[in-house]
Amino acid sequence: MAVDLAIYGWDDGWAAAFGPFADQGLTPARVAIEYNHLLRLYTTAGDVRAQHSGKLLHEAAGRHAMAAVGDWVAIRTRAGERTATIEAILPRRTHFSRKAAGELTEQQVVAANTDVVFIVMGLDRDYNPRRLERYLVLAKDSGATPQVLLSKADLVDDVAPQIAECQAVAPGADIYAVSVRDKRGVAQVRAALLPGHTGALLGSSGAGKSTLINHLVGEELLAVGAVRASDSRGRHTTRHRQLVRLPWGGLLID
Repeated sequence: MAVDLAIYGWDDGWAAAFGPFADQGLTPARVAIEYNHLLRLYTTAGDVRAQHSGKLLHEAAGRHAMAAVGDWVAIRTRAGERTATIEAILPRRTHFSRKAAGELTEQQVVAANTDVVFIVMGLDRDYNPRRLERYLVLAKDSGATPQVLLSKADLVDDVAPQIAECQAVAPGADIYAVSVRDKRGVAQVRAALLPGHTGALLGSSGAGKSTLINHLVGEELLAVGAVRASDSRGRHTTRHRQLVRLPWGGLLID
């Protein structure tokens, strides 16, 4: 049975952008996972593995022109196989970039087509308003709407001072105190991710991003690592980027 791509965020705007590729016998898909240049896509026929076409690789102006998690792409499938070739990338509505590893200036897109970005800071030693300022610049440059999540809220008796400080740094942004342990603030996160809408999580390792996703999904989807007592920083337990579909229809990139 064919999968309705609307559950992954497909809409009339994407359909219009895809029009010229339909005439070439291509089909639409959304990039779900990127791991060491290997891609998995959501398609109308289910999940498939994919690689970029030789033409796309040859014509790419840099790593920013390669498909990233969240991208909508035009693919050519192989009959009887669960593989496909990415022939084109639809124009991005929003995107997050970072300097490519080992490169001085080249940018790499790490998440595309997000509607909202959640900046996550733990209310332990991870809390850092200066870092919040840097993440807000990234969010503004991406085009997505920023919201601030103060995770591990159960660790402090009164979060009002931190919320006030964040409001001064991020005027106009929604700021929530969140605790997976006592379910505080989770409803606000759910409300920000309507069916078909895509969010992304920004924050340091150990801030609680994977814990939050696991709670929203309702299962241990992502590994959660220990946090150092000295600075509340964690080891990178998420080793690949992934577009996760949440039970009520929202989507989240970690």
